Amino acid sequence: MSENQRTLENLLVDEQQMNEEILHDLLENYIRIGKQSGDLIPQEGFRGLTAKKQTLIVLLSQKARFELDMVESEWMSPGGISSQSGINKNTVYPTVRELANDGLLDSEDGSYRVPSHGIDRVCEFIKDGETNE
Repeated sequence: MSENQRTLENLLVDEQQMNEEILHDLLENYIRIGKQSGDLIPQEGFRGLTAKKQTLIVLLSQKARFELDMVESEWMSPGGISSQSGINKNTVYPTVRELANDGLLDSEDGSYRVPSHGIDRVCEFIKDGETNE
């Protein structure tokens, strides 16, 4: 078999490594995660984002904390999003519903997450404009 031969094996990737790289490259401009506390520490770039983009950053950070075994679930409630980000709860509730309706978030029992298959789409949404709209 030649090196250039196409096989289905060429389609296999390490999803965890791929997701870690994507999450790191996006999140490093907006947020840090406390090593001991696991709390989110917003950076300068985070403050200039819209509530929708801030919410997505928080949920991507939750996914990162889950991958780092810092939290038990990648799902977050609107109250959790508010407490970790400083976004007013009255803003978070309609924001997560709209993002879920747009297909950017999964919703279950009042909690939300960015699905793994949607990370690229969410990253594109965040990078589009990157400032208050």
